[in-house]
Amino acid sequence: MSESGVIFDIQHFSLHDGPGVRSTVFFKGCPLSCVWCSNPESQRRSPELLFFQNNCVQCGACLNNCPNAALAIHEKGVLVRRDRCSGCGACVLSCPRGARSLSGKVMQSKDITDEVRQHWRIFMQSGGGVTCSGGEALAQPEFLRALLQNLHDELGFHTCIDTSGHAAWSIWESILPYTDMVLLDIKHMDSAKHKKGAGQENLLILENAGKLGSLCVPTLIRLPLIPGFNDDDDNINALGAFMKDKGLASIEILPYHSYGAAKHEALGKIYTLHSMKKADTDRAEKILKSYGLEVEIAQQH
Repeated sequence: MSESGVIFDIQHFSLHDGPGVRSTVFFKGCPLSCVWCSNPESQRRSPELLFFQNNCVQCGACLNNCPNAALAIHEKGVLVRRDRCSGCGACVLSCPRGARSLSGKVMQSKDITDEVRQHWRIFMQSGGGVTCSGGEALAQPEFLRALLQNLHDELGFHTCIDTSGHAAWSIWESILPYTDMVLLDIKHMDSAKHKKGAGQENLLILENAGKLGSLCVPTLIRLPLIPGFNDDDDNINALGAFMKDKGLASIEILPYHSYGAAKHEALGKIYTLHSMKKADTDRAEKILKSYGLEVEIAQQH
């Protein structure tokens, strides 16, 4: 069992990733490539350089430290030739203005366990715990299992996984004994449209969702409501009918927001989506409630 994995962030005092106050561990790497992803730096497993050009004063300090000649002076600042960048982080260390940061580092499960252990009183008092998110935690199954086993069996913490669900059932079987709750995104009910927006078909995700329902695993379905992608009545009705049929009773609507736009730009990606309107979110809530589901609308954070 692997005791190390690639993490890009650990956030403490989280209120939106499961019950109570939690620590959220963000795994790097994801089998999906959602165009609206609010953490685009999570999609690739390897470390990635983010460049925030508004902070760059073109001092040139980073140029002298890059071993791969991956930096070039441009009118917008010292830009990255990403085909040459190895993610070594040398330019990050030399930048005096914080215009560059490196996303992703290898961590041991013991080190993560020791870090979150410090917050055990808050977990106990609030009914919280630890959530493994991403990226996609299931994409590093051995590391995820080792970490969950430490948190759940050794420390007695409440554990969640926040997941796209795109993983073989054998991986699910290996981690469910150490998982108290699943937060599962269902992004679109139509497989072809799901692939267009997220890079993969949805058949495996829906199959896994059905198995979680049949096994009565505590599961909260999450619907990231994306304008022009999955906010139409046909898709929302199809989702409601699916959940009712599979015994999945609870859903949280995540109204799309554009908070991740700056990260897309920092990775050299184009970003064009806009935030959801409240009227469309309310319409989705009404449709889903008509199927007898427990529906919540997440606060933007």
